[in-house]
Amino acid sequence: MARKGGQDRGITQRKDRKGWWVRLYANGRQQWFKCDTKSQAKALYGRLKADIREGKFFPERFSPSKDITLRAWINRCFEGSTNRGVKNERRYGRRWSLLLGRRVLAHITVDDLRRIQAKMRAKMKVNNETERQWTDATVNRHFGYLRRVFNLAIKDGLLDRNPVSGIRFLPEASTTRFLSDDELSRIRGVMSDEHWQLVAFAIETGLRREEQFLLKWNQVDLESGMLTLPLPKGGRTRHVPLSESAKAILRRLPSILRSGWVFPSLTTQGLPLDSRNFMRRVYEPALRKAGIEGACWHTLRHTAASRRIMAGVDLVSVKMLLGHRNIETTMRYSHLSPDHLRQAVNKGSLSPVESPALSNWNVDGDSSKSAAENLNRNQATPEEVYSSDVIDFMVRPAGIEPATLSLEG
Repeated sequence: MARKGGQDRGITQRKDRKGWWVRLYANGRQQWFKCDTKSQAKALYGRLKADIREGKFFPERFSPSKDITLRAWINRCFEGSTNRGVKNERRYGRRWSLLLGRRVLAHITVDDLRRIQAKMRAKMKVNNETERQWTDATVNRHFGYLRRVFNLAIKDGLLDRNPVSGIRFLPEASTTRFLSDDELSRIRGVMSDEHWQLVAFAIETGLRREEQFLLKWNQVDLESGMLTLPLPKGGRTRHVPLSESAKAILRRLPSILRSGWVFPSLTTQGLPLDSRNFMRRVYEPALRKAGIEGACWHTLRHTAASRRIMAGVDLVSVKMLLGHRNIETTMRYSHLSPDHLRQAVNKGSLSPVESPALSNWNVDGDSSKSAAENLNRNQATPEEVYSSDVIDFMVRPAGIEPATLSLEG
């Protein structure tokens, strides 16, 4: 048996509890087994270690203790977490540890969570009685994290039911903020060329903030014009095609010869550019100087999608470019497409039958035949041909609502 410091590994004689004890770690969990003598402890330890090596040891044979607090369970969940958003999870975990950390998992009820939800919605910022401290979306993120924590406890046999299932999540206002050409020109005017390259690259590629600032040169293939992002937010390797403008930006970067990072830190060698530092010192001040409100770095990703949709790119292609897992996420930009719904509603329309007078008018308002020929062929009166619908179709500029006709005269 392996020995450590002259003592047998895995067995100990505890003073607070009489007898010899075997301490064993299996599947990341610690197990204690009591024995009457030291010889029994040695034999049990050897047998259990052999079962673990052969895959015959099952911890569920020993009923786990259900008297575990929420704080202890959250800390245990952090030990095996491999999520990309672990920083946000730790923030949510600290808050729940303060609110219900001492409560046993099985003793947390739906009523407790409803009261906390109401308090979080009602809490205002310090020295500000009109602005809430947390938005409805932030409250939902906290309860979404707690739901995952309880689901892990159910899988581990510590709970029978998830109390968060009885909580109704708050409705969130869905807004898609993107920057117009005028706003982009104003931002360009208040930023240096070096800093503008990062903003332009974000719009050209549609990358998320961390995907861009943690980009390495070994993920860039300028010859084929492709970026390879291993394990991004969706959990699957994603390939992002590069536009000609994006490739031109990369070729001009001096880091291609002196750093492994595409956007390296200017102060610390070997580290990437700190995205939060760039936001706080460069990007957000530029937005204020340009007089732009309600925008953040993720607005650049919305801008990348919106510009392509308004240029006529189909939704499926935009979904692939942005790396959305579900098409529902991309559908938020569907209202920006000039032809997406227009083509769908015109299919199967009765307009060729109902309005034959329009068949000879092209989109520029010019007639392929004279007005007299149209009148003779369609047997329509001048009032019918030059009705408000026809005139509106011919001369009204695109994007302008039709004027309301007056009843006078």
